[in-house]
Amino acid sequence: MIDQRLAGAGHPDGDRYDGRRPAAHATAPIVLTVLWVISALPTSVPAQVAIAPGTTSPASWERFAVRVVNAGDTAVTGVHVAVPEIVTVLGVEPVPGWTFAARAPSDTTPQTITWSGGTLSRGEFREFAFLGRVAGDARERQLVFPVTLARATGEMLEWAGAPGRPRPAPRVLVVGPTRMSARGVLAVAGSAVGIALLALALALSARAVATGRAR
Repeated sequence: MIDQRLAGAGHPDGDRYDGRRPAAHATAPIVLTVLWVISALPTSVPAQVAIAPGTTSPASWERFAVRVVNAGDTAVTGVHVAVPEIVTVLGVEPVPGWTFAARAPSDTTPQTITWSGGTLSRGEFREFAFLGRVAGDARERQLVFPVTLARATGEMLEWAGAPGRPRPAPRVLVVGPTRMSARGVLAVAGSAVGIALLALALALSARAVATGRAR
């Protein structure tokens, strides 16, 4: 509700509010001011790179889709994705007009997939997807997929930063049941064998004692 003591404060005649609609010349400066404030606000720029799904689980076969939208005036001509070693690339989904090259990991470089040969103009969106299998012994953690975009000018834009930083690397969270690592499985198996041998030794010892008493 409008306070009647304030409603007429800006009127040149100092009239109090009488319940009638304000004159057009009185509201015009307010409307212009609001429009100026709205136009001065920064426009929302959509994230250019993301990945789906946001979560996965151990031993799952997953379609990882790197989503790229070009919000700039310069065309995107290449998409390069580094895949963490805990994910095994099983296949790459073809993208019309683009070719891809998958490279296996080495001692110094991760496995990568590069799409090239196509063009992503301003305002265009495309998914670059591949099928991957998450390791069965994966523990809860963030999987990082650094992405590099090649532009028609030859410039390379990297999405490899930490969360909250400019151009953060796409991330997928491993959730769900945690599988035991191979080393853990061997350790448990070794302990089980040890316990079984100890139980066998105790049983033999008890039998020997019982036999001796029977004599």
